[in-house]
Formats: sequence, C-alpha cells, structure tokens
Amino acid sequence: MPARTQRMMDSFTVRNRPVSRFGLMMIALALSAASGCSQWTTASMDSSLLQKPRMSPDTVVIELAFVDISPADNLWEHVDEQHLSVDLRRRLGQQGLRSGVTGAQLPGWINDRLEQQQKMLELDKETGTAVVADVDGPRRLQCRSGQPREIEIGSVREQIVLNVGDCDQTEERAFDQARCRLSLITRAQGDGRVQLQVTPEITHGTPRHRWVGSDGSFRFHLSQDYQRYDDLTIHAVLSPGQTLVLTGTGESQGIGQHFFPIGERIADHRPVLLLRLAQTQLDDLFSPQPTFTPIATDGL
Repeated sequence: MPARTQRMMDSFTVRNRPVSRFGLMMIALALSAASGCSQWTTASMDSSLLQKPRMSPDTVVIELAFVDISPADNLWEHVDEQHLSVDLRRRLGQQGLRSGVTGAQLPGWINDRLEQQQKMLELDKETGTAVVADVDGPRRLQCRSGQPREIEIGSVREQIVLNVGDCDQTEERAFDQARCRLSLITRAQGDGRVQLQVTPEITHGTPRHRWVGSDGSFRFHLSQDYQRYDDLTIHAVLSPGQTLVLTGTGESQGIGQHFFPIGERIADHRPVLLLRLAQTQLDDLFSPQPTFTPIATDGL
C-alpha cells in the first residue's frame, strides 16, 4: 500500500474513535478509485450491436440421409414416380436406377429405420477419410441457387467397369481410382417450391491441378477427371417437406449397381438416398420490384 494512503488512513477517526478494519478497507477502495484506478468490466454478448448472420435470399436447405431398405419394405408403394417423365424413367431403369417423390411426411417406418441406424461416424481404413454413406443421420446442405453441390457416395474403389454407348453399340470402359457422386443444383421458384437437378457422375484418375472459371475469375483447383451422365439428369420440383428418393432397381445393372450396391452394409438391403426440401429463403411476394430507367427522355 502506498505510504501516502497509509498516512491518510491512520489520520481518519470518527468522533475521536479509531476506524474499524472494515472501514479502513472501504476507505482504501475509495481512495484507489479517486486516484484513477478503474474496475475490470466485460461487455455482455446480449448487448452486441452486430446482427446475427442471415442466409442469402436464394439459399435452399436440403436434408440428406441414407437408409437401408429391403425388398420386403415395399418402398415404392409410398413413392410417386409420376413426377418424372416416362422417357426418363426408362433411361434410369436401363442404368439400374429408380427415383420418385414422397409427400410432405415420410412413412413412419422410414423415420424409425433412420433412428435405428444412428451410429458413430466411421473412417475409411484405406484413405482415412469419412464416407458420406456411413453417416445415417440427416445432414443439412445449404445450396445457392444455380450453384452445384457434390454428394459423394461410397468410398474410392480400385476400378469401376461400365458399359458406355447406346443400346445398339456399347463398349466396356474401366475407371481407375473411381468414386460415385451426384451433382446437385437447386433453383428456388419464389412460391416456396424448389427445382432439384440431380446428375450422376463418376470421378476417376489421379487428381491434378487445373484452371476453373468462377464469378468472372479463374482459380487453380485440384480435382479428378469425371464422367457425367447428362441423359440421366433428374428434374423434380419439390414443395417444403417433400423428399426426392433415389436408389437402385431390383436388377443390379448399369451405374446403379455401383451407386447403390446390394448388401454393402446390411445383407439383402440396398441403400436409398433421401433428399428432403427443408427450407427456402426466396419469396418473390415481398421482393422489391425492379425499376427500369427509360432509354430516352422527353426534351425540355
């Protein structure tokens, strides 16, 4: 304690009586405050002037989940395949794929199956990376309108052999270090609905650097080559709560046998991909109307 403060405390008396020890402590605190010392204070998080971050108006939130289904589950009694054209359903069937849309509520037994399949995230033993298909619980994807998102399916495989070409003339092609994935593009419609565009792809080969154009600029990106199946692109318009279902057919053929193999995790079961529309931000009812500037104005 400074000598000056001690002398001042020694000189304090009340009606010629010495001040108590507690009184001396209070006097010392008062003198410290008067000498310019300030108390340590912390700002409250609730009083922050910063606004919470908000999603952009064209953001679409998709819930993604895998569930294992057996033939006895009769999945397709609860799925409407009429959302897809007859021609697209035929092409998907030739490649061992099948797709449709459910209503706003999934069947209860599917929700029960998802809860039963909850487990810890496992790592691929060879690559040490997480495998999306091993995550049985729903995952949320935030998608920007018109910008693709990739959904990796399964782990990297030594080689995938597929028949390429039309029905009359096909040839086998081998893809080394291959992996199946889906390219997902969402487009918000403004009335609460969203158009989903899902295209199967197979990435393969050794990753290499390449220039990629984006938003008027170029960036160096490390990626593999890929085989894209544009003729199998699925276009579906979903309302909030509806789910796009994608899986393989009963016969293992085409790319379907590699995307959704039977018995990979559970004997006699086939994985099914569920893409549910959880949320969309775009609402053109309250969007500002565009203003147009006339090309020419009347002369004075």
